[in-house]
Amino acid sequence: MERRVVITGLGIISPLGVGKAPFWQALVEGRSGIRRLTRFDPEGYECQVAGEIPGESYKDIIEPKRRRRMTHVAQLAVAGAELALQDAGLSPCWSNPYTAGVVIGTSVGSLRDGLEQQSILLERGANRINPFIVLSLHVNSISAEVAISARTQGFAFTVAGGCASSLGAVSVAADMIRGGTLDVCLTGGAESPLAPLVFAGLCRTQELATFNDCPQQASRPFDQDHCGMVVSEGGCILVLEERQRAEQRGAQIYGEILGYGVGCEAYEAFGLEPSGESAAHTLTEVLCRTRIAPTEIDWVNAHGSSCPNWDRKETRILKKALGEAAYSIPVSATKSVMGHTFGAAAAFQIASAALAMQHSVLPPTINFATPDPECDLDYVPNRARLRATETCLINAFAYGGINSFLLLRKD
Repeated sequence: MERRVVITGLGIISPLGVGKAPFWQALVEGRSGIRRLTRFDPEGYECQVAGEIPGESYKDIIEPKRRRRMTHVAQLAVAGAELALQDAGLSPCWSNPYTAGVVIGTSVGSLRDGLEQQSILLERGANRINPFIVLSLHVNSISAEVAISARTQGFAFTVAGGCASSLGAVSVAADMIRGGTLDVCLTGGAESPLAPLVFAGLCRTQELATFNDCPQQASRPFDQDHCGMVVSEGGCILVLEERQRAEQRGAQIYGEILGYGVGCEAYEAFGLEPSGESAAHTLTEVLCRTRIAPTEIDWVNAHGSSCPNWDRKETRILKKALGEAAYSIPVSATKSVMGHTFGAAAAFQIASAALAMQHSVLPPTINFATPDPECDLDYVPNRARLRATETCLINAFAYGGINSFLLLRKD
């Protein structure tokens, strides 16, 4: 029999707070974590708002000497992993460390740290840069740091698939457990994209929201006034386990990963194929493989980036793949509250889905005043909704034509 994969731990470092409790509370209350950017002076940029991790509280989770050698994105991943292990009731004293692994997703990785060290090099000379920066720029340093912290000695690597990276990472981790290579895996995503170069590039392509006077209203997926995404930083790590192992040790089980699907439209590296046909095909295949009918889906946790073309396309994809059922399934966009954490975004969506199923509450899509005429589904506008949820669909998309989906079921 194929081994089953469940989620037993959540470790969250987000603009909404550190830990699952403040994260969930802010989501349910619709309390935005978007503020004026402070990581650098945003004056002169069309977009001046972002989702920043509040304070330095998460840094206490990591031993100071190790922390100084890590990039910011690695710190977010390691701190998230520590919280996830605590939540799962696990310690890094594995009976067999070779069956415990790490698969982390990221998009821009350690770019921010690399740019900071480049500035130091040009301004102060070669002898003043961080001597560990070159090795830290390797994206696999993120998963390596998590493996060192958690003392896992099994499979460990990093997935880079743009804004769908962490859904890909969770999917790979689930397959490793199903196939028997691993019994437990720390997976999810981490992202540290708040750098001037990132903002400058996205401003040039007009992909960032420009609600600078009202930061908390800037991210507004599916709304008529959506005008771009809000960039955020964060780390979200999940503990996946083989179900029988989790049950034997009496672990809390948030939900079971039923299946996933990943496709590529092969259209343009930076363009958006508008029809959604390819993505709808991928989603249909996921439903067929998992034997889930559209009417069995209780909730969709949407990609919902607040970019008009993406929001409209996602709506088309759901209608093509789910048919008439799409109109009766609630759809929430958690990025409306916390912004877009790029490669870590899908991990946050999975975590919020796990918590929504646990609490029987659907978080709202905030800043939803007037629907975009092409976005005509039930987006759970502005207020959380009491609803028992058994099966959730998570969507994640990325430039390069990547479309990905994951089905999660309540235990």
